[in-house]
Amino acid sequence: MADLFTTGKSKRTGGSFTVSTSGGADLVKRLRKLENGGQVAIQRTVSDFTTRAPAWVSKGIREHYGVDTAAIKDAATRPKRGKTSIKVAGVTVDGATLEYKGRLLTPVHFKMSPKKAPDDQQKKPVRIPGQAIADGSPVAMMKPPKKYKVKATIIKGKRVTMPANTFLQTAKNATIPFQRTSEARYPIDAVRTLSVPQMIDGRARETIEQYISEGLTKRFEHHINQAMK
Repeated sequence: MADLFTTGKSKRTGGSFTVSTSGGADLVKRLRKLENGGQVAIQRTVSDFTTRAPAWVSKGIREHYGVDTAAIKDAATRPKRGKTSIKVAGVTVDGATLEYKGRLLTPVHFKMSPKKAPDDQQKKPVRIPGQAIADGSPVAMMKPPKKYKVKATIIKGKRVTMPANTFLQTAKNATIPFQRTSEARYPIDAVRTLSVPQMIDGRARETIEQYISEGLTKRFEHHINQAMK
């Protein structure tokens, strides 16, 4: 699971889905009996894709990953029409493509805990150098912050613990995990994990394609039935 996390500058990734339908033999036969109604049925199915596919994609992703719906929604771009063509039983209309773009996400979007650094202190005090003391005393005793582990659910059903040197810090009004890149106090880098496009192209792709295919087939059949009335 260690390869799920990375540090450094956030990278942008992208991916897309193109409308498709499994369109069984029975649907094709019925479509061929229609004239302009056949084209209308396909056009309306494509329209359904632009409005319903984001929900199917989100559902498919969340079956495999612990990401929140807000992160998925933010990665979706406005569906583009006319970039592809859909052809069923000899009838062709402009298609639609649903694109996803986004940076590597922080574990905050994956049920991260704790959500902020605990205020608890260790029971046993330790000595610290005098230069850290306001009155210039040579040494002082203090209780350092209690150690804690930062966890997240990147892959659904698998809770993982981030490396021991991970700590939480507030940046730009959000508390996110960081890691030091050396033994010194600074520099530090934010901890990041998968992007939405990477999840789409990973474990979730087959599930998403199944949801889209089943959903469009149902909508296609509905529009054919409406056209035949």
